[in-house]
Amino acid sequence: MPRDTDRADRILDAAGELLLRHGYRKVTINDIARQAHVGKGTVYLHWKTKIALFQSLLVRESIVLVEDIRGGLRDDPNEVRPHRLLRLTYLVTFRRPLALALVTGDAEMLGDLRQRPSGNGSNNEWIQATNERFFSLLAESGLLRPDVPELAYTLNAAALGFFLADDYKPAPPGIDRERKADALAHTIRHAFEPPGEPDGATVRAVADRIDTVLTELITGYRELFNALDAANDPR
Repeated sequence: MPRDTDRADRILDAAGELLLRHGYRKVTINDIARQAHVGKGTVYLHWKTKIALFQSLLVRESIVLVEDIRGGLRDDPNEVRPHRLLRLTYLVTFRRPLALALVTGDAEMLGDLRQRPSGNGSNNEWIQATNERFFSLLAESGLLRPDVPELAYTLNAAALGFFLADDYKPAPPGIDRERKADALAHTIRHAFEPPGEPDGATVRAVADRIDTVLTELITGYRELFNALDAANDPR
């Protein structure tokens, strides 16, 4: 991790504020330094390039998002049921605008970062493999219907529609975020899960296994964050 973590976090916080306000293409290192009240050279002590800095920002945001989801599962193992898990993910994501931009692939905000979320193809493959393992565990446990074609793709597509819907057609007045989350949960429950209630022991066992996957994901993201430190960045 960068040598002065407090200062690095302050720089990342500044970069996040500017990214939300102006988008990646318009933000410069000078802008970030000014916002963080440090010199431009100080920024380069932590990251060699603008894209490495913003990659660190997005990786940090990914860590917090996964930690929030894992925390929800630890509070209540029943949150591992797909309809509840996606409801939880929807709500925690909308509390964090940067996380929302990552989930939806916001081109205007992220710019070139959409193509290089980690700066390393092998890291992207690792993240994809973790996602596939995540869905496999839910499917193997019987918490998802076995007859849905291309299950991971179809479930992702259905859920993503709720994340993107307001960008294309705003919801009628009175439908707040909680009600939207409830609608997402209803859709997933009836379209992708078998009828009836799952066995409690099965749910707890799956929650433990998913917790392990999420913990490994957090560890991997932290390793990636450390690798983006200018002291370790080979570029």
